[in-house]
Amino acid sequence: MIRIRTLRSFAAIAVLGLVPLVTSCSNKATEEQMKTLHDLDRQRDQLKTDLQHAQDNLRDAQGKLANADRDLADCQSDTRAAQAGLAMWPNVWPDSADWRLAPPPPPVDSTMMKKKHHKTGGNAQ
Repeated sequence: MIRIRTLRSFAAIAVLGLVPLVTSCSNKATEEQMKTLHDLDRQRDQLKTDLQHAQDNLRDAQGKLANADRDLADCQSDTRAAQAGLAMWPNVWPDSADWRLAPPPPPVDSTMMKKKHHKTGGNAQ
């Protein structure tokens, strides 16, 4: 018990001894310190602005890079398709025989039609 009381007494004396030291300190900054603080604040604000601009530029560059990557992928896909088509030339479309139109019939000779017409016309009289 005595130890606890002694410890409490020592703590109280220490607190009372430190109170004058804490209250006697001035927390006011000098004019030079205030000028330095203002300069540092201005530098911090400028650095924040620079950082924001750099981040915006980075986002723009990343967007342009993504567009270029998409264009490159499309171009590579088109190139592969063209190379595959050239490898199969002239049968580029394997089912082309199914949809090819039949050639038109040969034209009828007009002299043959006239001769047939005259023959049928003469029999009818």
